Amino acid sequence: MNQLVEQHRDYRRYSWLAVLLSVVAPGLGHIYCGRLTKGLVIFFVGFAFAPVISAASKYADSTTILVTIFLTIIFIGAVFIYAVVDAFILARRIEVFQPKEYNSWPVYILFILVAVTYPTNVASTFREHVLKAYKIPTTSMAPSVLPGDRIFLNKAVYNLKPPHKGDVVVFTYPDDRRLNYIKRIVAAPGDTIEIRDNLLWINDKPLTIREIDSSLLNFEPKGPTKVMEEINGAAKYAVLMPEGAPINMEKITVPHGYCFVLGDHRGQSVDSRNFGPVPLADVKGRLDYIYWPALSWERFGRYLFNG
Repeated sequence: MNQLVEQHRDYRRYSWLAVLLSVVAPGLGHIYCGRLTKGLVIFFVGFAFAPVISAASKYADSTTILVTIFLTIIFIGAVFIYAVVDAFILARRIEVFQPKEYNSWPVYILFILVAVTYPTNVASTFREHVLKAYKIPTTSMAPSVLPGDRIFLNKAVYNLKPPHKGDVVVFTYPDDRRLNYIKRIVAAPGDTIEIRDNLLWINDKPLTIREIDSSLLNFEPKGPTKVMEEINGAAKYAVLMPEGAPINMEKITVPHGYCFVLGDHRGQSVDSRNFGPVPLADVKGRLDYIYWPALSWERFGRYLFNG
């Protein structure tokens, strides 16, 4: 009898170890306690966020993606808490345990490696192909986007449709491909564009423009500028026009496969007037959200890219 008791003591399940394994890899605490099926279900459910978010990203709607991420985080958090608590209770209830073939540290280490590396790889893939955060350093896109704004760039949107006039996009700077620039698309492939005394002409037609009250934008422009509203197709947005010497540019035709971009702060922007049209292949995505706004939290939320 004494020998049998000693054998049981050697094989008992430690609740602290079940909790630790569950924290590192949800479901592993159950596998440690001999509940293989339940442990595998919890383990794989805990990593189900990747295909769910990937499916949401196909809609190319940042609101859908962000809501899906939020709900998924809540769900995964609930699974994590359940896995830890249930593994703790299960280990405490086991008095006699006979180890299974999978109750070995090589198996545990394999699960731990998957649990540690999988989220990192998914996060990297998510940033590169779905949503990526940027911080705005300059005033070239004022008053729409201000220095210090932190934004989400939708990197999946152009998988389903081409960029539109009025979209604010991040792209690779042609003269230094290590840098990213943010500007607004004002002309599409095949369009003609010119600037006459600050007024944009697209396909030989002037854009509608009117002066607006800067107080409506939670932004006070500096220097001799006017805040104007510009209408370009379905897009309507505010721009800063310099007073004094007007901006002019000779007519050009945007090549196919390219777009023409301008900063909203027309007098303080390095854009297609300087480096020419931008290849559509270099456009990384569209600004959809300002998640940490500069100056005023009234600017928090979805950026209205069209209309």
